[in-house]
Amino acid sequence: MVEFLLFIKFMDERDTTVREKLNSVKDTSKKVKGVARDKISITLSKMKKQTKLEERKKVESELQEVLANLEKQKEDTIKSLDSQIVAFSQEIVNKVLLIQ
Repeated sequence: MVEFLLFIKFMDERDTTVREKLNSVKDTSKKVKGVARDKISITLSKMKKQTKLEERKKVESELQEVLANLEKQKEDTIKSLDSQIVAFSQEIVNKVLLIQ
């Protein structure tokens, strides 16, 4: 009977030890999951910022290209108008000279 009581005591102690280790593992697992979530969150945040920065650079680049094209169109239009002004001026001079 004493042996049986010793065995029961041993099994109770073992059960307690196993439960403590199991709870410790569960706690550690929760901590690891929490840390992993934090790292994932930080990484995603950095990726979003990087993506926004890359998108902004792309948009700025496209905007610069559009502005350069508009400036060229402006210069071409001014040149075209200059040549038309010269042609109209000559036409007016020719008409005035014909009237006299």
